[in-house]
Amino acid sequence: LTRCSIYNGEIGIKPIAPETEYEYITLKVHNERNTLERCMLHFAHFEKRAEKVGNHYLLHIKADKDDEPEIVIRVLSFGPTVEVTEPESFRNLIIDKLKRQKKL
Repeated sequence: LTRCSIYNGEIGIKPIAPETEYEYITLKVHNERNTLERCMLHFAHFEKRAEKVGNHYLLHIKADKDDEPEIVIRVLSFGPTVEVTEPESFRNLIIDKLKRQKKL
């Protein structure tokens, strides 16, 4: 987003911050090998909440849409102990990345 206006020297220029688009990602975490604790540390700088459901946890993460490639790599680093449940578009990114890796 870029905005321009004629500057006459009377008013200070105020930078306009771009609107941040957030994505809410839900991970199903199997707490093997301290996976929940490691997830909480890995995603420490994101707003998040965890809830226990049966013998696993649901970790809800609020992330900037621009951080998506980094989050894909982080989620994959946990292997089979973490599964993306929502959103479907993010889940498909994980599946596509795994398929590309398998081809190599």
